[in-house]
Amino acid sequence: MLRILSLNIALEDTMTHVEDEAKKFWEEIEKERGGKVNFFTFATFLGESGGRQVSLGGLLYVVKDVVYFEDFEKENWFAKIFSRRQKWEKTEFSFDKKKIIEIRLVSKGAALNCIAGYIDEAETKPISKLFAALFQSVVQIRLKSRGSLFFDIMRNKDFLKALSKA
Repeated sequence: MLRILSLNIALEDTMTHVEDEAKKFWEEIEKERGGKVNFFTFATFLGESGGRQVSLGGLLYVVKDVVYFEDFEKENWFAKIFSRRQKWEKTEFSFDKKKIIEIRLVSKGAALNCIAGYIDEAETKPISKLFAALFQSVVQIRLKSRGSLFFDIMRNKDFLKALSKA
């Protein structure tokens, strides 16, 4: 019983530490970006129309009228053992919500074809709820002066709600 109690205390201490680190992280982001983080979620950035395919996991968050994405270095123990370590470069970008022309769910296949340049960003078709339930879908964000960005967003419905707020 004493051992279980000490494990619970250790777990609580660890959770408190993680919560403190997360709070400090978001405070730094808010200070850097000049406003309160209104929404955040985890997302994978797949690429930009006519660009190259990537698969960058990171945070997608909204501060004021700006949407930010930033990735984080992944630990890959397999690569450490069998290959030379590639130098990681942070990817960070943002766009103004006012520059969004359209947001829609599309099939991952259509997104990858658009990223590769096989189809134009206007040729991707929104998918039905049934298709979205059966197959992998991603979010296409068409921007006025940049083309489309494609994301696999963990909480895409909440993200869309956050974008619609003034």
